[in-house]
Amino acid sequence: MIKKIIFFLFLPVFALTQNNSLTYEQANDINHAMTYKNNTVISSYTTKDGFTINVGDTLTIGNAEIDRKNDKYMLKDVFKHIVVGKTKGVTGKEFTHLPHQYAGTKGVVQYIFVKHEKYDGYNPLKNRKEMPLYVNVFIKNPTKERKSIKDFTEALSISRKTIVDIEKALASGELINPNQPLTREEAIKKLKESQDLMELGFLSKEEFEKLRDELTPIILQ
Repeated sequence: MIKKIIFFLFLPVFALTQNNSLTYEQANDINHAMTYKNNTVISSYTTKDGFTINVGDTLTIGNAEIDRKNDKYMLKDVFKHIVVGKTKGVTGKEFTHLPHQYAGTKGVVQYIFVKHEKYDGYNPLKNRKEMPLYVNVFIKNPTKERKSIKDFTEALSISRKTIVDIEKALASGELINPNQPLTREEAIKKLKESQDLMELGFLSKEEFEKLRDELTPIILQ
């Protein structure tokens, strides 16, 4: 009987943890952000661009952001927003940033957690919980059967990584954003390809005109 009472007492807390989703707007709403402690684990996050990330999703790492005008990578170049290993709950440690050679690799989301942005002002009474949240994602290499030398090499590579501030990682291209809007050049290319497909009979005139209407605002911007 006592076990049943304890179970039902903790059931609401468990359910809340399992369904604790967050959006970009909520993360930047100070009143909402103040309800979160650093390292609080959430079940899903919807980014500024409407990209929803859930535990179990597979993410693709993009190219490391570098500040040089020459876009060629050097051996020691690393990702700015992706580090090696776990960072949740770890303080006073300088993390190793992921080498740029990991561009194009994938990772499965293990958990998502939030932190409050650092306060850089001069008010000694400022509570850090009054700052917006930024979202971090811990990922691991996908599990697969090892059949080739390449598979074994991947297994020995860096398997655990943390994406620090998912919004910055997406904006910089270090993480591939499936909801990334087309650039003007990409829109023009897509429209030309669609016109070719229409002329070859693989696309109807109505479908082409609909696509043209969607791409026109991007091309004229």
